[in-house]
Amino acid sequence: MSAVKSLILVVFLLPLAVAPLAFGTVEGWSLLLVELQVGVADLAHTLRDHRVRLFATPGLLPLMLLLAWMAVQLLPLPVPLVKLLSPHGFAAYEPVYGLLGEDRWLPLSVYPKGTLLELVRIFSYALFYVLTVQLLSAGEKLKRAVEFCCWLALFIGLLALLQKFTSPDKVFWFRPSSTGQSMGPWVNRSQYAGYVELVVPLLLALALYYRPVVADDESWRKRVVAFFSREEGINRYLVFSFGVLLLASSVFVSLCRGGIIAVTLSLLFFFLLLSWKERRYSRLVPAAFFALLVVIVSWFGWQPIVERFDEIFTGSGQFAVDRLLVWQDSLGIVRDFWLTGSGFGTFIAVYPLYRTVPGEAIYDHAHNDFLELLTNGGAPGLLLAAWFVLAVFAHGLKMLRRRRDRYAILLVTAALSAILGVLVHSFTDFNMHNGAVGLYFFFLCGVAVSAGNTRFHYQMNTTLLKRGRLPQSFLALAGMVLLLVAGAFQGGAVVGRYHYNGVKDIYLSRQLSAERLGEVAVGLDKAATFDPWEGLDPFLLGEVQRFQNTPELALATSLRAGVKDPLDGAILQRIGLLLPPERRHEAEALLEEGARRTVKRELLLLSRVEWLLSRDQRTTASQVVRQAVAENGKMLEVLLPLLHSFHFDRSELAALLPSRVGSWMRCGDFYKHSGDLDEAAYYWIRALDFLDREEKLDPQWFVRLFQHYQQRKEGDKALEILRLGIVTIPTYAPFHEWLGDHYLAIGILYRAREEYQQVLLLEPLNEGVRHKLARLEQPLK
Repeated sequence: MSAVKSLILVVFLLPLAVAPLAFGTVEGWSLLLVELQVGVADLAHTLRDHRVRLFATPGLLPLMLLLAWMAVQLLPLPVPLVKLLSPHGFAAYEPVYGLLGEDRWLPLSVYPKGTLLELVRIFSYALFYVLTVQLLSAGEKLKRAVEFCCWLALFIGLLALLQKFTSPDKVFWFRPSSTGQSMGPWVNRSQYAGYVELVVPLLLALALYYRPVVADDESWRKRVVAFFSREEGINRYLVFSFGVLLLASSVFVSLCRGGIIAVTLSLLFFFLLLSWKERRYSRLVPAAFFALLVVIVSWFGWQPIVERFDEIFTGSGQFAVDRLLVWQDSLGIVRDFWLTGSGFGTFIAVYPLYRTVPGEAIYDHAHNDFLELLTNGGAPGLLLAAWFVLAVFAHGLKMLRRRRDRYAILLVTAALSAILGVLVHSFTDFNMHNGAVGLYFFFLCGVAVSAGNTRFHYQMNTTLLKRGRLPQSFLALAGMVLLLVAGAFQGGAVVGRYHYNGVKDIYLSRQLSAERLGEVAVGLDKAATFDPWEGLDPFLLGEVQRFQNTPELALATSLRAGVKDPLDGAILQRIGLLLPPERRHEAEALLEEGARRTVKRELLLLSRVEWLLSRDQRTTASQVVRQAVAENGKMLEVLLPLLHSFHFDRSELAALLPSRVGSWMRCGDFYKHSGDLDEAAYYWIRALDFLDREEKLDPQWFVRLFQHYQQRKEGDKALEILRLGIVTIPTYAPFHEWLGDHYLAIGILYRAREEYQQVLLLEPLNEGVRHKLARLEQPLK
């Protein structure tokens, strides 16, 4: 292979390496990187020889139609047409549309940004699928690409198991994972399982390809000797066989129920399909494989796996998983958007309108790719996607029936098994929405086509695929378009998020200085410039303008946010708050509709309290706050900045706070973060008046005040708090150590010794205190 061809292959393989290693490509920056790499790989391939025509690619027509349908969902259409095609889609825009006072055209998508980013993502996958078919039509390139993916998968499998048992809460041992379910580069174990489902059949295919062949008429002893005496392929056979068992067992260890079922069915399908093609195929191989897999999983332990599956049902036999309710709710979306869909990438926006699942957990996907495809794309989206997959699968089966080359047979079998495995898993999860899994799915579709047609022993006519009508320049043009749209939209979203992150931690209130508000406005304006499809940036910018006493400008900016994200209940409520008093009825309708469109109770409460306070209904607002805080003390953290901005004094706050230590402590913490330490100390001290009401005592209640007085050089008050802490929680060792340090500092050595000894009674392994005590004993020797 020439240097140029090798370089093109390296560029092609780069996104296959980056996608899984970049934390599974679940973030905007990593998705942008992969999309740009796909575009570069496409140009690298097509610019070498743009005069020839492309090979005919199965499923290309439905794939192009699917992309076109996604683009149609983004097109602004006349309002009467939107009402006709998608009445519930128009209903999503109606509250904002009615306030605009102009005849605007509307898209079918209820969250255009989500649809746009999905269009770019699927476009990059489609391009990579076509590129895979074109580039890997040469046998040597196909072999190198497949082996590269297998070696990478083996590395990731080893990484996943090591990380699982040494650092389960950190990805790559340095990046924290809040879920506690990370496996390898993925935070989500389900998405790791989806990746394994795609690559483990490839490893199995290579293992069987390199498996040494021994004579059936020899004795078992001679077979074993002959097996290990063969130098060619034996090492790869052993390594890839080990890799299959390693990766398959890692899915069991991950405790992903859907992954366990899917990878098992995928491997079973592989052996069944292979036995159908090669009728003389020995049944001992699959039997031995599954027996070894059972042994390996048994070594890790079956009990956690059994317990994981038991979690599906309650003790009374009822389903205990919320996703069944999510599926039931999603059927309501299907009913209302069956024709046009709500827009690809809009599930997170539209689901709250249909949600019956209790709690405030955010469901950004339906946990069923087929159902979500139907909700987002409607019947046309589901039919076009199914047409593409069936076209690839049917072509693979047709070529599998025709081919005699063993490598081609094994590789097509592996690709079809991988596709089936992910499709099975897609009934219970959302793997196709993961960047790396989606890319590998389309790559395996390309492998199924290219392997089924590649002629590995021919110098000329290396593929059975026929040249189609499209020239290579079409692919080059598509690559340039991908680079442009990925850079503009996905890249713009990444840069916009960067500017947003620079100001997101600043709590917006009337107390912010004009200079500070200006800084926030500049940051949000930059974010909105780079990411003009995002509704959050103009929403917050409207907040800033409100505090800058420009209510008309704030209303216009908030309306702009509502057009970009019409289903965001917080935006609707903010618009309602900004309407002038004479439009009270419209404002109340928006507040009510906004409440219906969000599951975050704190946002509803904030809007309601602010509405009351802005209308000088202070008494009613106080009653609402008192009730909310009594039900959930943590709501105080959400409400305090708002109450502070309306100048609630100590007596008013005291009337709102429940007689619990935690509530008063949180109030003091707020003032500490606001820079008012005197006010913070007031609430901390008052909190200790309610110690007798608490069943469980927290040492941090005393630590706050102790450290506060120490920092202010008020030693007597700090000592008083410390002694109160010891009386209240005598088993908290640091209190005794700090008191011992105090006695040591003022020269009362025997009391210091007593406190240090008390620490060692509570914490015998406290080496720091042991050293302090040893230094005290030295003068006595």
